[in-house]
Amino acid sequence: MVSAYHPLVENVNRPEDELLLCCARTDIGSDTAERIQSLCRGPIDWVYLIGAASAHGVKPLLCSTLIKTCPGAVPKSTLDQLRRYFQAHSLKNLFLTRELIRLLDVLEKNSISAVPWKGPVLAAAAYGNVALRQFGDLDLLVCEQDALRGKDLLLSQGYRLLYDKSAADEAAFHTLRQVYELVREDGRVTVELHWAITSQTFYFPLDPASLWEQVGTVSLEGAPVRNFGPEDLLLVLCVHGAKHHWGRLMWICDIAELLRAHSREIDWPRLTKRAGGLGGARMLSLGLLLARDLLGAKVPEDVLHPTQTEPRLALLAADVRSRLFAGASVMAVERPSFYIQLRERPLDRLRCRLYLAYRMLSPNTQAWTLRLLHSGRYVLHLLHRGNARAQ
Repeated sequence: MVSAYHPLVENVNRPEDELLLCCARTDIGSDTAERIQSLCRGPIDWVYLIGAASAHGVKPLLCSTLIKTCPGAVPKSTLDQLRRYFQAHSLKNLFLTRELIRLLDVLEKNSISAVPWKGPVLAAAAYGNVALRQFGDLDLLVCEQDALRGKDLLLSQGYRLLYDKSAADEAAFHTLRQVYELVREDGRVTVELHWAITSQTFYFPLDPASLWEQVGTVSLEGAPVRNFGPEDLLLVLCVHGAKHHWGRLMWICDIAELLRAHSREIDWPRLTKRAGGLGGARMLSLGLLLARDLLGAKVPEDVLHPTQTEPRLALLAADVRSRLFAGASVMAVERPSFYIQLRERPLDRLRCRLYLAYRMLSPNTQAWTLRLLHSGRYVLHLLHRGNARAQ
C-alpha cells in the first residue's frame, strides 16, 4: 500500500500537483495533514493550484481541506477567495439538489421511476456532503419504455432539448447515445435522461434492468432518494472514468470516496466475476488501481493482485498517471490505443475500432451514418449477435 500522503505519479514535478492530490479527499490523516502543511510552507503558485483544482473538478475538496487543515499557511487573499467560492458552490449544489428532488417527484407522480446517479446522490453517498463534489448537471436513469414520456414531462417543466436537430437526425442521435439531454429555459440546469449507462458508441453490455435489483436510498435534504447499490455504482463509475480516459482527478476521487464509505458492503468476488463477464474487468481494475496509487484508497490486495501482473493494465495506469497533470485535453480520437487496450475481448476491440472510425468522419458523414444506423442498425445488430455467440 502506498503512503497516505505520497502520491505515486510519474512526471509530476510541481508541488501544486502533489498538494492537490493530498487535498482531494475527505479523510485527512495526520501524515497527509503534515504533508499539506509542509507543501503550503514552500513556494506555491496559488493561481495555478486553484485553476488545476477547478479543471479537475476537485475545487470544493481543495477549499474544504485547506480551510480546515492549514488556513494560516494560505495567503489571506487566496483563503478569502476559497471561502467565497465554497459558499457560492454550496448554494449552487443545494439549488441543483432541490431541483433534482422536484423533478423526481414530477416523474414519480406520473408513474415513472428514476434513479439519479453522479451529481447530488453520489456526493451524499460517497462524500457524505453534497457541497464536497463539483457537478453541473443531473443524470437520471429511467426504463427505456419510459424515456420518451419522461422527456415530454421535462419539456412540460420548462426544459428544452439541448441539441437542435432535424427530426430524423434527432431520432438517430438519441437512439445511438441512449440519452436525452435537456436544459432548463433559464440555462441554470442541465438534465441527462438516460435509459442505458453507456451509449452504443462506447459499448458495455450492462443490462440497465439489473441495476434496479440493488437500488437503495440516500437522504437528500431529508428526502429519501433512490441510489445505485455500492457494487453497481463502483462498476458504473469505473466504466465512466475509463470512457473519459480518467482525464479528471474528480473521477478517481469518486472511486476513492466510494470505497472509503462503502467498501465493506461490496461483495468483491461477485463484483469481479460480474465485471469479467461483461468484458469490463480491465476497466474495474484500472479504476481501483488509480484510486489506490493516487489517493491511498484501500483496496483488498486479493482483488488487485491477480491484475497487477497483467502488462497491459500497468501500461494503461502509467499512461493515465503521466497525463493527468500534462495540461492537455485527451479525446478518444486522439488516444485510440488506450481505448482498444481497455478491452479484453476481441469483438469489443472491433467495436472500439468502428467507433473511432466514426469519430473521424466529417460532420456531414456522421449525420448520414447516424441515419443509416437508426434506419437499419445493421452493423450494431451483427455486433450484438456476434457477442452473444462469443459469450
